[in-house]
Amino acid sequence: MKKLMILFAVSLFSLGLSAQNAKVEGNKEALKKNVEKGVIEFIMPENTQAAEIEKSAQYYVDYFTVQYNPTTRVAKITMVDNTPESRRVINRLLLSNGVRTIEFDGQKYSISDFYSNFLE
Repeated sequence: MKKLMILFAVSLFSLGLSAQNAKVEGNKEALKKNVEKGVIEFIMPENTQAAEIEKSAQYYVDYFTVQYNPTTRVAKITMVDNTPESRRVINRLLLSNGVRTIEFDGQKYSISDFYSNFLE
């Protein structure tokens, strides 16, 4: 029983490590202006690979383009059609690259909460 509890604890710990955070800099007013312009920048997690971002982004070219700088880890997303429905597809890009939470303005949001609060 003790081994089972240890295995369970290790499993939960490893799940927590695999959940990664992206970050959006600035404040709510600046983000609102960027969303209106259709340009949103995410600082991706440290282990993000440029090839993975590019591979994921190719599926969403009807919605947005992604320019990724591996040095700064900034993924600049430029909307093709700047609508709430198109911005929702950003969630898929983030999820496909292991991002589960977004840090913004001193708080952490789930991807869906971030979309509901700032991108919708």
